[in-house]
Amino acid sequence: MALKVIISGAGVAGLALAHWLDRIGASSVTVEKAPEFRPVGHYISLKGNGVEMLRRMGILERCEERAAPLEELRMYTAGGRFVRGEHTAALAKALGGYILFRRADLQDTLYDLVRDRTDIRFGVHIEQIDATVDGVVARLSDGTVEHADLVVRADGIHSHVRGLVFGQGFEKPLGGHYISTTQKLDHGLPPIMHSYLSIGKMVTLYPVAPDTVSAVAYVGAAEGIPPREGIREYLLDACAAFPEPVLHVLKAITPDDFVYSDVIAQVEMPHITGNRCALIGDAGHCPTFLSGMGSSLALQDAHVLAGSLARSPHDLPAALAGYEAAMAPVALRYRDNARGAHALFLTPNRIRARLRNLGLRLAPDRVFEQGARRFIDAERPLADLPAGGGT
Repeated sequence: MALKVIISGAGVAGLALAHWLDRIGASSVTVEKAPEFRPVGHYISLKGNGVEMLRRMGILERCEERAAPLEELRMYTAGGRFVRGEHTAALAKALGGYILFRRADLQDTLYDLVRDRTDIRFGVHIEQIDATVDGVVARLSDGTVEHADLVVRADGIHSHVRGLVFGQGFEKPLGGHYISTTQKLDHGLPPIMHSYLSIGKMVTLYPVAPDTVSAVAYVGAAEGIPPREGIREYLLDACAAFPEPVLHVLKAITPDDFVYSDVIAQVEMPHITGNRCALIGDAGHCPTFLSGMGSSLALQDAHVLAGSLARSPHDLPAALAGYEAAMAPVALRYRDNARGAHALFLTPNRIRARLRNLGLRLAPDRVFEQGARRFIDAERPLADLPAGGGT
């Protein structure tokens, strides 16, 4: 296949797409604004078709080797009262697969998979895109000009390249912020995920090793915007009513630690393709951190887009239409589920929070599993790549 694709972003979506493009015989150039490869990100839970994508790429075993050894999730009130527990094996069965590991480990595994088979350029970004009847011209920040058939934006929710073609105004804040950190300290916690539910906020601790614990905090809009500096004090103030294990981790944060913080938002667009451009992953339809499906969606996007290109190698509009028709409904369902999760777990209403905790405590296992499955109900069986393109 003579198709050439320029990919903006060497994250999960971009690297996965580079892999599948190579498998169908297309060439790609991936540009990444970071000066060097830097796998970043704290713990994510990959589910459903996301796990299936790792299997098809041949990296499932490597990712499972990096999984956190946590076999149970326990939920508590912010005061420490036990609400319910679930084993990760049961979640894996209900969700069609479940792997808890660092996003950085997923990105690193994907980079190892493609680094010798594709052109990846660091310290470079797209400054201008001009689409023509015959192709697309991308002017890069290092002064070079690349000619290709298609440009794919895989540069995250705050996509710069999305704005160059589709404009602005597609990010829809739901209210509140997501904050994650990983600390080295003697935490004394058993190897179990501990999730504490409060009013308008939630904190989950992942004791991934005897001397390492990761913390993820969701704080509602009432807590204001997390500062660039002083995030430790902000979290301690917002989570003052949480139990000692949470405060112990937050107190350990230093100014030199990598603490990721971003707004809880979604990307809603009327179309994710057009003018020889396509959006994949969070750049096209971020379902929010609360969906727990961002990386899974990115991996599915990459596979489906490559498959669509392979099936219509001489009809790019048809290929892009096929990709959008397949993935837009999936992303929409993920976003709908995330909005429900936002209303449930970050409710600022005290009575609703109490009813939530009561419902979680009393719900039979089958009801809880049915609720969990709603996060992947939109998924469809993914077709293999066309013959000759691999599976």
